[in-house]
Amino acid sequence: MKWSVVTPLRIAVLDDHSLIQLAIKSRLSREADLNVVGAYSTSRDLLAALENTEIDLLILDYMLGDYELDGLNLLRMLRRRFPEMYILISSSAEKPSVVNLTLNAGANGFFGKSEDVDGLVEAIRKVAAGETYVSPMLAYELGRDPNSAREMSSVDDVSGGEVLLRDPILSPKEQEVLRCCIEGMSVSQIARKFSRSMKTISGQKQAAFRKLGIRTDAELFKLEQGLKRF
Repeated sequence: MKWSVVTPLRIAVLDDHSLIQLAIKSRLSREADLNVVGAYSTSRDLLAALENTEIDLLILDYMLGDYELDGLNLLRMLRRRFPEMYILISSSAEKPSVVNLTLNAGANGFFGKSEDVDGLVEAIRKVAAGETYVSPMLAYELGRDPNSAREMSSVDDVSGGEVLLRDPILSPKEQEVLRCCIEGMSVSQIARKFSRSMKTISGQKQAAFRKLGIRTDAELFKLEQGLKRF
């Protein structure tokens, strides 16, 4: 999209910490072509504002309060209701698995809260220009172009497991092993199924876990459930 000093990019912020809202508004106020039109503490306030306020880009806190929708469900709701709006996730949960989840669910970028606030301007400009923003460090940990994750978000009617297993970060054999894990098979059962040693299967499983930023079967199932579509 095109924006300028004459027609600045309209930005909203959803974050339950007022100091973060203030820091973002203060930094963006120094950019003549960026205009913060609203800052909200709850999803209810944001959704009410979206009914009457035109917003081009939303900076969305991934982890809100206890009585809020979790970040993934809120992201999906916003993506369905406001498909043209750019969404930049802001989070302190700077793990490859969280980045994958948010990009797969339709976010246009992920900005870690440990990053310098000046980097937020770059992130906003990239997202508004149609690119996917992820910090160089997180992109390195992802092990691939973050744009490839968002390509999967346009695929409809697939299960959470299928979205996960289509992740290009995984090798074909790692995808096979994870598919069996999601189906409830043990390492020994998978080894017999593919006529491989338990050591080989265990190594492929652990390699896949490292790439996804998870450590246990419980985290795998949580990740798979989080990717399920409504």
